[in-house]
Amino acid sequence: MIIRDATEHEIDEIVAVDHVAVTDETRRQHIREWVRSGCAIIALIDERIVGYAVLEYTFFSCGFISMLIVKEACRRKGIATALVKRLEETCNTAKLFTSTNESNASMRAFMAKMSYEPSGIVHNLDDGDPELFYFKRVKD
Repeated sequence: MIIRDATEHEIDEIVAVDHVAVTDETRRQHIREWVRSGCAIIALIDERIVGYAVLEYTFFSCGFISMLIVKEACRRKGIATALVKRLEETCNTAKLFTSTNESNASMRAFMAKMSYEPSGIVHNLDDGDPELFYFKRVKD
């Protein structure tokens, strides 16, 4: 597996991995912006993109993993772990945050596995499905 920065010529392949982006123009626009601004990394197996992640610094000037997606057929093979570890290594701030919907049990379990601590909850982003925030100190 190779983890590296995404490039503009890979945008369509990244979109194909993201089940939301396939039908949502807003998500496709976000992907284009993330890639062009250098915030997106990709995971490749056999030269095919199998996942991507995005690290931004717009969350109270702290690192924030705003997107983490692994192609469904490739899950539970260490890809998300490799993506997050790379973001932890490259994060420019001591604190790294992320979030997920309360209904996303697999992401909540993954956060625990990766030693992220619960950090708060925001209601009303998605009706009836609160957003849970997580934190990890990645630098001293």
